[in-house]
Amino acid sequence: MMRRIYVLTLLMSLLCFSACRENYYIEHELHGMWQVTFVERLSTGKVSEPQGALYYMFQRGMVALCVKHQGSSGGMTRYIAHFDLLKDSIGMGDFRYYTTGEGGFVNDEKKVPIDRLERFGIYQDYTVFHMKQSKQKLILTSDSSRVVFCRY
Repeated sequence: MMRRIYVLTLLMSLLCFSACRENYYIEHELHGMWQVTFVERLSTGKVSEPQGALYYMFQRGMVALCVKHQGSSGGMTRYIAHFDLLKDSIGMGDFRYYTTGEGGFVNDEKKVPIDRLERFGIYQDYTVFHMKQSKQKLILTSDSSRVVFCRY
């Protein structure tokens, strides 16, 4: 009886460790804030540098595309979605925009139109990017664009 409990405890420990390992990659390699250096539209070859500060923020299975506003308000707009992480690629789509009211409660949720995501290198509802990453640089390449980042 004790041997079965010991084996069961060992198996549960291994299961927990392997489940945590999956999140370890996201938390330590991609997790954090990345500033967009430039976006290249592959179909036209046009390279655009961001007008203002553009960021991708990755945390667990969520990505937030952020635009820092210029001027005295200093506010930030965020478009939020889930992402799917594979070995060397990442897929994201169905971005939402949330407005909050008093007390930080969500007042409204709206789907973000694709034309608002173009400056981030996203030209379709769901985009799969091939990912190349070092400690301070990230390059995401899709069929439509190449987005280069530096760690913020």
